[in-house]
Amino acid sequence: MDTTAFLTSSAVKYGPVCKVWFGTRPWVLVNDPELVRRHAFRLVTRPDDFASFIHVMTGENRDIDRAGVVLATGEAWRRTRRVFEASIIHPASLAAHVPPMLRCLDRFGARLQRHAGSGAPLDVAAALGDLMLGAMGRVAYGVDFGCEDGDSGGGADSSGGVVRELVCAVRDVFETMRMENATAYLPLQLMFPSLEPLWLWAAHNLPDAKQTKAMRARSKVAEVSRLLMEQWQANKAAAAAGGEGDGEGDKGGFKEVGGGISSSSFMAAMMEGRRGAVEDRLSDIEVISQGFTFLVAGYETTSAATALALFLLATHPQATARLEAEVDAVLGGGREITPELLAELPYTEAVLKETLRLHPGITFLVREAREEVDLGGGRVAPRGATLCLATHAVMHDPAIWPEPEAFRPERFLPESGGRLGPLAGCGGGGGGAAEGAAWAPFGMGPRMCVGHKLAMMASKATLVSLLRRFRFALHAKQPLPLKLKTGLTYGPAEGVWMTVTERGRQ
Repeated sequence: MDTTAFLTSSAVKYGPVCKVWFGTRPWVLVNDPELVRRHAFRLVTRPDDFASFIHVMTGENRDIDRAGVVLATGEAWRRTRRVFEASIIHPASLAAHVPPMLRCLDRFGARLQRHAGSGAPLDVAAALGDLMLGAMGRVAYGVDFGCEDGDSGGGADSSGGVVRELVCAVRDVFETMRMENATAYLPLQLMFPSLEPLWLWAAHNLPDAKQTKAMRARSKVAEVSRLLMEQWQANKAAAAAGGEGDGEGDKGGFKEVGGGISSSSFMAAMMEGRRGAVEDRLSDIEVISQGFTFLVAGYETTSAATALALFLLATHPQATARLEAEVDAVLGGGREITPELLAELPYTEAVLKETLRLHPGITFLVREAREEVDLGGGRVAPRGATLCLATHAVMHDPAIWPEPEAFRPERFLPESGGRLGPLAGCGGGGGGAAEGAAWAPFGMGPRMCVGHKLAMMASKATLVSLLRRFRFALHAKQPLPLKLKTGLTYGPAEGVWMTVTERGRQ
């Protein structure tokens, strides 16, 4: 059974707390909102070996993996977190990512226009994956991945090689992080954690085909990241010598956009931080790791959320009509999308929040009990137990959300008055502590997703850009009900197949 489906069914069958054994590791499944909130913030912590729940990396790939903001600990985590905050959390920095996003959307719109009216099915989940990967390339590195217009990647790069290799490697990373594509050493590592050194030795020296593919893809991302860093240094040296500036062009095998890496706010924040304030200096491995984290965090999660929003809108015409009316009122007359105008679209944001409640990219949080944890009712999680905080089950709990399986964007608008569930996460208030944990698609606590603001902004900009020009309808090829699966994130299992028409030309 799919991981998310198993957690949800366990909540229904066994109640708010239950324990299962996976090999020698006890897992305590928690789906009570108050307990989820409490143990996401305190009493327990993320496991030091959290990476071992996801994959089996060895050598330099393991070092890079553990240096990222998702897995780093202590002062290393605080330092890398500051880099992210400077680039994708601070409002001014966040707004600076809108123009490159819009340039990608222009190219993506041209792709949809070519497709519109053909009647041919389009997998919008895969197409939006191309878009978001292209956008993340521009925002993170300042280079043109050339994949948002439907090319296989690197098409806009005249060298035709290095960027294409990076795009293919990133896609391979995602494929190998799906449970069905994981190395055989991962379940062994999960079931028998005390033998992890043995599994790491075997994965490094006796890799199976899946492990080989995963390691090769990770190594390629690191290799191209180093080339980008070297090019950044060369550009800075040339500028200091009064030579070549930061204009667009092909440099070092990369088609740069707007000055390339030296003007890309995220990579620049890492490189300048490493060379600037002593307390924020990052090693080369840390820089590579943060760039990889940026791509991973912004690529599949955002494209899946937007594709699922389009699916839900296609099956709820009244919601579509209301959203289109809001978009036309705010962005009519060809007004350019800006951060200020995006903030004037409350129903659009409500659609995205309801989509993420129904189909969150992250469906559970993992914590480790450093001591015995009282779970109430005489239940105690033993020291060393793994706590699985099932946020997906909480967001589908009928005691919190009336009609939990129904698509009701107005849940997140003041007009509902809380009748459809707590107004958690929408600025509408909300009462008790349990309500604060009722909507948690990005996790919660100090380790919640650092890119949640960028993800919401990118999804909202994409949704309004598409719906002001196109209409989307389910194609007969689309299987119903929609099938979802858990990989690195939770998303469509067989695509989201739709027909696309231009508005006004139906």
